[in-house]
Amino acid sequence: MTGMINEWGDQELAELKKVFFSQAYELTEEVQDELLKLEADGADEETLKTLKRHVHTLKGDSNSMGYEAIGALCHRMEDVLSAALRGAGIADHEAVDLLLACIDSIHAMLTECEAGNDACCAQDLTRRIDGQLGQTAPAGTASPISLASEYSEYEELLVQDALTSGKRVYTIVAKFHPECREKSVASLMLAQRLGAAGKVIRSAPDLEHGDFRTVDVLTVAFAADLDLEAVKRETLAAGMIESAAITEQAPSKVPGPRPDRLATASKSETLRVDASKVDAIMNLVGELIIGRSMIEQATKDILDGSSPVEAAARLFSVNASLERVVSDLQKGVMKMRMVPLYHVFRKFPKMVRDLSLEKGKRVKLDVVGSEVELDKGIVDALGEPLAHIMRNLIDHGIESPEARRAAGKPEEGVIRIKAYHEASQLVIEASDDGRGIDAERLKRKAVESGFLTTDEAAKLSVPDAVNLIFLSGLSTAEAVSETSGRGVGMDAVKNAVNGLKGSLTVETAAGAGTLFRMRLPLTLAVIKALLFEVGDRLYAVPVPVVAEVAQIAPEDLVTVEGRKTLLLRDQIISVISAAELFRIEESGKRKKHVLILSMGAKKAGLLIDRLVGQQELVIKAVDDDLVGSDL
Repeated sequence: MTGMINEWGDQELAELKKVFFSQAYELTEEVQDELLKLEADGADEETLKTLKRHVHTLKGDSNSMGYEAIGALCHRMEDVLSAALRGAGIADHEAVDLLLACIDSIHAMLTECEAGNDACCAQDLTRRIDGQLGQTAPAGTASPISLASEYSEYEELLVQDALTSGKRVYTIVAKFHPECREKSVASLMLAQRLGAAGKVIRSAPDLEHGDFRTVDVLTVAFAADLDLEAVKRETLAAGMIESAAITEQAPSKVPGPRPDRLATASKSETLRVDASKVDAIMNLVGELIIGRSMIEQATKDILDGSSPVEAAARLFSVNASLERVVSDLQKGVMKMRMVPLYHVFRKFPKMVRDLSLEKGKRVKLDVVGSEVELDKGIVDALGEPLAHIMRNLIDHGIESPEARRAAGKPEEGVIRIKAYHEASQLVIEASDDGRGIDAERLKRKAVESGFLTTDEAAKLSVPDAVNLIFLSGLSTAEAVSETSGRGVGMDAVKNAVNGLKGSLTVETAAGAGTLFRMRLPLTLAVIKALLFEVGDRLYAVPVPVVAEVAQIAPEDLVTVEGRKTLLLRDQIISVISAAELFRIEESGKRKKHVLILSMGAKKAGLLIDRLVGQQELVIKAVDDDLVGSDL
């Protein structure tokens, strides 16, 4: 199949790879889900068969695309699953942990391959699988690890040169056939075969001068352009070499792929759409073609002297029909872009499992609303901000089992992630039942870090103090770790949510837990807007941010500390004049409207002249060439 792939054109191959990577990432997610299910529910034959089927498909697809390192690791995973189906009982924590590590490695390999880099065989995982299945080298023989550790400086250079030039370096542990009487002759023949196919870097015993009378195993470090199966064929010889365990050395000292390439490659550009949605779009396009024909016919009738009244009536009728079709077409296209949040939420069970084990905590994840749909562009951008919030809840929020027991709580903490619709927005809540955020401690840290003075900190209310977690560079962690302590994270999360035209708020209670709440638009392509006028200019504001509209007279506004304010139902709201904001001459109208804009718990008023109505607006990015121009 690899040879056939080489015959494809560049564009065809690019399309083929795009389909492969899309399906491969989906298969890794499926395998991960099934492994977590296996760990939670115990060994189940159907689950094991499903796992083996997914892994086998991934192996075949990877090998057919020429990504043999991925195929080789999938093959070893199949060995473990086959042992389980034979009743070897691998569905314990250690075995599931090993298989999950394999899937993590495969995902990393896929990312590297998608970025155009060569993926290397996960040698350490292969050894762990051998240990799990009891396939270890005989006692007293040189292992791949000990052989590599004995490289001379010259041999180390040979290894690195081979890896840098794109060759693959293998460690071969070959077992002599029990009936082989001339092991030294067998070793010389093996040296000739391997030397013709590649380069022998080191062997134990030495292939030419070693004493083979008392050994049963020969270990060789070998560099070549061959794949794993080809090396095995070169090694095995009837009557001389009975079996061979072969592992590939990872390029530990070879520069890795550029991070920016990896980041670009990890973004999915594929959108799976139900056939029924495509059919609906096709039907609407057909109606558009009919509408175009009707307009063409009406135009001909006018040219032929048809009554203007009749022609106008017909055109109005066609226009009404086209308005309906275009509206349905817009909704249909938006539905095509809608994907369930399951694609984001499915990543969290493993993340919670791994991080809770690392931190020595017991955490249960409760997911609600994974079927809720959202625009794919927003879903793709949500993964990292939500992941950081989840890590924050585990690291900072959930206490250790001992601390929870002392506080009268169950030893197992609970993290809940919930999604639901509210008006024209989507709300995602992530919460824990942990210790909560200590507002006073945050204020002390802010003072120590130079963000606030002591007087400023003393004046802060509890909600404002809690919002200090969104300051860049502020951290309450006692020590720096992989998940916290560097003061980078929550500010980036807030910026990411703001970039999606959403809002992020936090609520907390000491000893009861913390809740992060995101409010997001359903799509970034089209927004429902409230149109208003200031002077002779027309403006729009998204409807979801408008809490209410009030009509006021000038005397209703009061100046407090140099700012215009409005007392609305016992609530003081700061008011900004749109005319002043946009530098427009004030109109002489006495009665004006105030739009009460809401962003989370904060509200502000925007003083305008006249309401126009609601309208759906299409969001289009300004061309880079126009930004900063004189146009």
